[in-house]
Amino acid sequence: MRYNLCVLVLLSFVLSGCEKEINLEHMRPNPKLVLNCLAVQGDTLSVELSRTWFYADNKVQDIFVSDADVKLYVNDVFRESLAETTVKYENPDFDAVLYKSSFYMPAAGDRIRLTASRKGFKNIEAVTEVPRPCAVSDFEFEQESVRDTSEWWDDYYIHLSQKNTLCFTLHDEPGEENYYLIYFRRGDAWGEKDSLRYSWFSFRPDYGSEPVFAVQNSALDQIFGYDGVGGYNGLAFSDELFDGKSYRFKIPWEISLSYTLSTDYNPYKYRCYLYSISRSYYNYMKTMNDLYESGFVGDLAEIGFAEPVRIYSNVEGGTGILGGGCLEFREFTSD
Repeated sequence: MRYNLCVLVLLSFVLSGCEKEINLEHMRPNPKLVLNCLAVQGDTLSVELSRTWFYADNKVQDIFVSDADVKLYVNDVFRESLAETTVKYENPDFDAVLYKSSFYMPAAGDRIRLTASRKGFKNIEAVTEVPRPCAVSDFEFEQESVRDTSEWWDDYYIHLSQKNTLCFTLHDEPGEENYYLIYFRRGDAWGEKDSLRYSWFSFRPDYGSEPVFAVQNSALDQIFGYDGVGGYNGLAFSDELFDGKSYRFKIPWEISLSYTLSTDYNPYKYRCYLYSISRSYYNYMKTMNDLYESGFVGDLAEIGFAEPVRIYSNVEGGTGILGGGCLEFREFTSD
């Protein structure tokens, strides 16, 4: 027994120093063009063009592709070659290359085709259609506020708890498949009282309390406690549960905060973005949500115990997404 123990200890020291370097260069694929564009009714068309990189690369830079020829076709008619422009992003800090139209704004029913070519890459092409706007009515922002006061030194603290609910009715067109995307942001006030400015941040309400969204959870999610529904960067959904009907949505969220009586209280603002979207963009957002805001099965995929999530793309010859959308926008102020 003592002999076996000594052998095991010796092997642990020997084997702990073993390593093997694996050269993955023979697996490196040729880079592809990546096209990303959401053509929104009434907004100037803008296309982001970048490239793929190998997963073993470190400190990847210059992923955006310049000097490309990006052509726009609308309803099978050539419109223009898009103009290249550079946009500065602050977080993260880099310059993005965009290709913009000089005059075209998408309209409902338009069939949009984009092609892109550049030396060193395979030519790419993508097609989508712009859906009709959402038929939505009766937006209501319901709020219940409770304030408690406590004294501390020479000041008073106000503790505020709020239960918020956004309600609206979506009227779905019968006899066709329709797709939607909802997205929320919160505005935090800063600056002087007479010149307030707002910084806007994404937030995720309690989507899981709404039956249309809750069905996105699998049985395994519920069994293992994954009771939330993703959607921090937007939640895509279909009309499967209310096809051809008018459906009343009720989406709640809660907040808690404190402020002193001697300071000005500036209430939050909230924005709701509701899109009708093309099927292609719905498929893309669904797979993105599965990848980045996944439940139990998604977590298994991350550690190799389930099939990896494949991001949907409708870009031939490359990857990325070309989608169409129409936006309904509402802003509300808290009390």
